[in-house]
Amino acid sequence: MKRIKEDEVKTQVVSDFGMTLELFVKTGDHAIDNAVDYPLFKIYADDETEEKYLEMSSGGQLIQLPIEKVKQFLLAAETEVHSEAWYNKNVFNRD
Repeated sequence: MKRIKEDEVKTQVVSDFGMTLELFVKTGDHAIDNAVDYPLFKIYADDETEEKYLEMSSGGQLIQLPIEKVKQFLLAAETEVHSEAWYNKNVFNRD
């Protein structure tokens, strides 16, 4: 597994059937950069409703998720996701 650093994650706005936003990786290591899908994610707006969707590859096909659900997921992660060390200190080994 390669953990990508914050400064290696880039975004760009692209004119692609309207304006889209892409998230991609640029580490400077060609072996890594070429092995990671480009873009990792893309955000599109629906032609009729302007609802935003995050597009990603899963199981060899492209899927689009409502961006509002992705936001809810990320907000939940702020309070619900902790490391094993955090659980050991705060849950299992409280004095």
